[in-house]
Amino acid sequence: MRNQAQSWIAKVILGGIVLSFALWGVGDYFTGSQVEYVAEVDGTPITDSTFSQAYERQLNSYRARMGKTFSRELAEKRGVKEETIQILVNRRLMLEEAQKLGLAAPEAALMASLQANPAFQSPDGFDLNRYKIITRNMGYRTTRDYEDEQRLNLMVNALQQAVLASAHVNDRDIRESFNREFEQRVLSAIIVDPDSIGKKIKIDDAQARAYFESNQQKYRSPLRVKLTAVEISSETFATDMAIEAADVEKAYNERIAEFTTPERRHARHILIKTDSDEATDRETALEKANAVKARLDAGEDFAAIARELSDDKSTSDKGGDLGFFARGVMLPAFDKAVYSAATGEISDPVESQYGYHVVKIEAIRPAAEIALKDVYEKLANDIRKLKATDEAYSVSQDLDNALGMEDSLQAAAETMDLKAIDIGPISADEALGHQLLGSDAALRVKAFSALPGEIVEIQELDDGRFVALEISERIEPDTLSFADAAARVYEDARIAQAETEAEKMAEEIVAKAAEMPMETLAQKYGQPLYISKPVRGNGVGDESDWLTPELLTQAFKGASKSVVPAPVDVSKGFAVVQVKDIISPPESEFEAQKEAMRLEVEKSKGAVRFARWMATIRDNHEIIIHRNILERL
Repeated sequence: MRNQAQSWIAKVILGGIVLSFALWGVGDYFTGSQVEYVAEVDGTPITDSTFSQAYERQLNSYRARMGKTFSRELAEKRGVKEETIQILVNRRLMLEEAQKLGLAAPEAALMASLQANPAFQSPDGFDLNRYKIITRNMGYRTTRDYEDEQRLNLMVNALQQAVLASAHVNDRDIRESFNREFEQRVLSAIIVDPDSIGKKIKIDDAQARAYFESNQQKYRSPLRVKLTAVEISSETFATDMAIEAADVEKAYNERIAEFTTPERRHARHILIKTDSDEATDRETALEKANAVKARLDAGEDFAAIARELSDDKSTSDKGGDLGFFARGVMLPAFDKAVYSAATGEISDPVESQYGYHVVKIEAIRPAAEIALKDVYEKLANDIRKLKATDEAYSVSQDLDNALGMEDSLQAAAETMDLKAIDIGPISADEALGHQLLGSDAALRVKAFSALPGEIVEIQELDDGRFVALEISERIEPDTLSFADAAARVYEDARIAQAETEAEKMAEEIVAKAAEMPMETLAQKYGQPLYISKPVRGNGVGDESDWLTPELLTQAFKGASKSVVPAPVDVSKGFAVVQVKDIISPPESEFEAQKEAMRLEVEKSKGAVRFARWMATIRDNHEIIIHRNILERL
């Protein structure tokens, strides 16, 4: 461009650039940047930019907690947008209340909170540069903006804490909460199992048809789809792929560590431990070790002396045998002694943090290298797979480009000489057994969630294949005829009647439980009787599956020997529950837990009080949330 600056081509290019910027600039000047209101509190707006900044901070908080499982889609499903706008509205209202009460955030309190924040700390304390970088990354233009925000937060937090702290807790509250949490109960239950009743039930044609008419929504054909699929597999490319010997040799040299067995040595040792780091103790231990070495030099058996004198109890019974080990496994001084000696040689005492070792080398296995010819095929296959994977990826990208130029997946595949297969109509259950769709859950989700006409996306499967799916037709579920659904209807009607009769029997047992022992009732009605271990209201003490949260909640309401007034639906059937015994927690446990329980009750009562206070405040203000704008952001 510099060399040809005066040429007509350069002038045309520069003119085009100037014109495009001029037009863009003029358009922006006239249209401006439109500010949208996400919500309004008493007519004062919460703008889209305010919401977006707060929403990003909420997302970052979720991202930090959830790690790799986080996604924006999951955050939206959890209602983070709604959570964010409600936080902003509540904060606006609380700030107004704080200002009415004359609350303020002193500069000293602000500085203390900033300097105490671990995010802004380095090993030397508060780090100003770190503070600037982090606040900028958080979306604040300057540190002053962040500090202004924190001042408001301190005021709001002070108000919130004042409301929370206003909750009054007395000893009775603490005792009741303690009893609820630590009291144990032994429960008995007669569980009426519908299966035990259903075996005797016969459903006639009239009953089946009546059930079908009342429950037609249950009997619908499954969603089916027709689709075209293109599969790009690295295995296809690997079959005929030739690998150069030079590539295999290069891979062998790069991975030589994998094919090399390091030298290993077999040693024994006798340890004389030192009782402390005192010089006299170490001298005494060294004298003993030298005496051991002298006995060995005189020809005594190493293993026998190890069994007699070694302080390493894990090896002394084995004659001090340490087996074979590679260099670097043992302590440095010990390792050096072992790898500097010859087979059969006995070392002088070697000092370590444990004491003094006398070491004997029993055998040496030299380092060994697996020859290239012995791993040639393995390396060739590895290279082949890698190159085939790269080729498959390259072809998938070419197909993606072709999809942008053709009007269908079939046409795009034909331009690249790829095979496209037609699938369906097929249901989700049938897809489980399909050769392609059945191999990947994410692929099945795509197949049954996409719509005809949607842009085709190429998916990489967990096994390295690339698959493109194009939905040509969705056959929506439709109501089945009685004839088509008959087999299911008869069985469903039988199960429904069995459940009705089981519940009726359980209600009869409840009515008689106050007069007759549970054991007698269980025998009379031919149903099993279950008795729990002592269990707390949260299930601690007995993990039996019939002790559901709902059953425990109902069972912990009544007195000893009382019967829960209605059957409880559990996984095994309908449970008739009686409180056999109540075991009060010991007084010593109450005293030990009292302060912790006080804090817990205060927190619980404070949260309830704050929620009620916040609801009252909101009722006194006009709050408008623009859902259409919120959903679009």
